[in-house]
Amino acid sequence: MTAKKLYKIEKIAEVFGVETSIIIQCVRQEWIVPANKETEEFDQEDIARLSLICELRKEFGVNDESVPIILHLLDQIHYLHQKIRKMKE
Repeated sequence: MTAKKLYKIEKIAEVFGVETSIIIQCVRQEWIVPANKETEEFDQEDIARLSLICELRKEFGVNDESVPIILHLLDQIHYLHQKIRKMKE
């Protein structure tokens, strides 16, 4: 199995064009949790979630109070999709 590629905050900011302050805010709010908490490194799933947060805020004008609610609902949808897939097997 291939090891997941992990990124530091500075690399995410550079490669994905997200301001460091936004990444730090998302971590402090616990909207994203580093894949490796000790080294504060993020995987592709974390980056996808970060990208979603940025899109919600910038493109849809979602405020900070609404972000965790939306993320929670999306997590529930994802969980239910997995359950349905398992039931079909």
